[in-house]
Amino acid sequence: MKPAVGSDEALAVFHPLVADWFRQRFGTPTEVQSGSWPRIAAGEHVLITAPTGSGKTLTAFLWALNQLLTGSWSGGRVRVLYVSPLRALNNDIQRNLLAPLGELEQVFADAGHQAQPVRVLTRSGDTPPGERQRMVRHPPEVLITTPESLNILLTSQGGRALLGDLASVVLDEIHAVAGSKRGTHLATAVERLTLLSGELQRIALSATVKPLERVARFIGGYHHQPRAAGSEAGYEARRVSIVAAATAKSYDLGVLHPGTPADESPTAALLPGPSSGSVWDPLVGDLRTRIKKRRSTLVFANSRRVTERLTRLLNEDEGRDLAYSHHGSLAREIRAVVEERLKEGRLAAIVATNSLELGIDIGSLDEVVLVQTPPTVAAAVQRIGRAGHGVGETSHGRLYPLFERDYLSAAVVARSVLDQDIEEVAPISGALDVLAQIVLSMVATESWEMDDLYDFIRTSYPYRELTRRQFDLVLEMLAGRYADSRIRELKPRVSIDRVVGTVVGRRGTARLVYLSGGTIPDRGYYHLRLQETMAKIGELDEEFVWERSIGDTFTLGAQSWRIRSITHNDVLVSPAHRSSAMAPFWRAEERDRSFHLSAKIGDFLEQAEAFLATPGGGEKLAREVAENYCLDPAAAAHLVGLLERQRSATGCPLPHRHHLVLEEAAGNTSPDQRQQVILHTFWGGEINRPFALALAVACEDKLEQPVTIEHDNDSLMISLPQEVEARRLLELVRPENLEQLLRLRLERTGFFGARFRESAGRAL
Repeated sequence: MKPAVGSDEALAVFHPLVADWFRQRFGTPTEVQSGSWPRIAAGEHVLITAPTGSGKTLTAFLWALNQLLTGSWSGGRVRVLYVSPLRALNNDIQRNLLAPLGELEQVFADAGHQAQPVRVLTRSGDTPPGERQRMVRHPPEVLITTPESLNILLTSQGGRALLGDLASVVLDEIHAVAGSKRGTHLATAVERLTLLSGELQRIALSATVKPLERVARFIGGYHHQPRAAGSEAGYEARRVSIVAAATAKSYDLGVLHPGTPADESPTAALLPGPSSGSVWDPLVGDLRTRIKKRRSTLVFANSRRVTERLTRLLNEDEGRDLAYSHHGSLAREIRAVVEERLKEGRLAAIVATNSLELGIDIGSLDEVVLVQTPPTVAAAVQRIGRAGHGVGETSHGRLYPLFERDYLSAAVVARSVLDQDIEEVAPISGALDVLAQIVLSMVATESWEMDDLYDFIRTSYPYRELTRRQFDLVLEMLAGRYADSRIRELKPRVSIDRVVGTVVGRRGTARLVYLSGGTIPDRGYYHLRLQETMAKIGELDEEFVWERSIGDTFTLGAQSWRIRSITHNDVLVSPAHRSSAMAPFWRAEERDRSFHLSAKIGDFLEQAEAFLATPGGGEKLAREVAENYCLDPAAAAHLVGLLERQRSATGCPLPHRHHLVLEEAAGNTSPDQRQQVILHTFWGGEINRPFALALAVACEDKLEQPVTIEHDNDSLMISLPQEVEARRLLELVRPENLEQLLRLRLERTGFFGARFRESAGRAL
């Protein structure tokens, strides 16, 4: 990245009226604005990354507004396409864009200049059919959409006509999709836009993303030169400039022990154990106090069930709704009302899952509270950054651990947030299920030469290494062939002319993409509806529904509901007057802790061991974590006490990156007289899950007896025959046999079956 230019030079690229408006409205450009505008004005592709509240949205749009208002870009057609991962975020962007646009139009009018009209519209799954048709007849100059809706537009003839004159595309919150198959879908969609509009400018925005160079390559994709006879196509990566703010975000963080007054002795502040009570009472008491002292508070939890439970407990005996739930299983209309109530000051707090991690506008927040440590550092940065969202403001965040080991994760995450040490994004390469959907979309209404189709798909970063054999196998599958056989149930979706080498979609292919396209898996949820009006309230997990009966009550949002009827697809309810203690569960919520965070926990444990191995080390460690890891004295004392008890119980050093602890449970703790062995790894679920699968196969192969292995983020628990020496476990899985063991095990698991069904669904 080149050095940022001065503010006057940055504003000099704009029309004088636009520059004067900005100075009067905002004063001096932020660091990221000064660094970005000259590059955007020069037509460069740009990746912009800066903390929340740095003015990234206006950074991306102001040059386009300048060009449209002055007529440098002709109107009456879509010139700017904005893509975000959330429909709710699209509506916010539209509102936030209309405000400066209206002010600029007034500035031009007051100066006697005729500004070119600029219309801003959104296109998503919520857009009524009539509005979509009017949009095609009278296109807006700025179109706001989602990755899924963009791919539907690219499938239809009307949609492609709408996108034929683009000058730029803005990819917001790129970190939220780049590491998933939604990102694969988006990257190929952006490349497909070049078929319609030619080369267009790409601007990507994020507050939390790294490594920047890899993400820049993901955004840029490749130019390709058509193949000459008998040769391969050539590819050249597009150059993407990186504008990264050097100014660090300001944080006020604290890891707190629930139920501990400020003047209480830290040594007395131990979390209640299994027999001494519940963490919920002191936690909810603390949260109520914090919420009532502030105008607006956003509380994050890691699951919808905890969100619902916290909301119910916070509202108990309050006589009003102190807080309301917000998560993906609540209807969009309910979430919108909750957001607006908090923004207007009519609601004191929202308890949310990651549904509010991204920049949905809920107004100014006094504080963000995290109940339990998020599974990634990036998630913590996003969540805490929702408070202090303005330029130069401090983000105030507090973290309450939910259980003993959570104090360890909380300390490491707090330090990592201060250091902005987040996980790396790793785009998925060569996803064949998404490839099948992309091919169907591209050939739905037009014929392609197979060579040209293959060459073009490889221009997108995720498919840069796609082999011709992989491509041909996907085409054969779509034509109704699997390997060398034809399967009757596998309905052909395309027709291949092998003589001339072309492929085209069969009748109904476009409709299939419209109805079933996208990469977000169908989790099999039931629709929750009001019995009287059939209005949708939210969604329930099918396993939760299977365990319910007519007349049962449960809480969702801040309301209790009574089940009146259950159909094959819907659960019909009516409001229940008495409060229910039952909260729904959603099985698909489990998220493994990132290996990045797990490795940092291992490093912390290794450093903690060095402290505790010396006389007086416990007191020194408590001071260290209080001063450098944001723990209050009670939380610091609790964490150190936990680590000391661990060392005392095992009689050996703490488990860490370079020390694995193997625990053999004393006595016969299982009904079938098998020994219980625990491996304390702290590797995180991303490692422990596949390691457990491989170890199970290796044990059955070498020991010739089935074993039971359970895992979490920190350990594996293995049930072994008594005669097997536990230490042998460490010899069974080696680097050279790991992949083979995983392949043998995966095909026999429900995990594989579930993922296979998801992939088959994506492949349509």
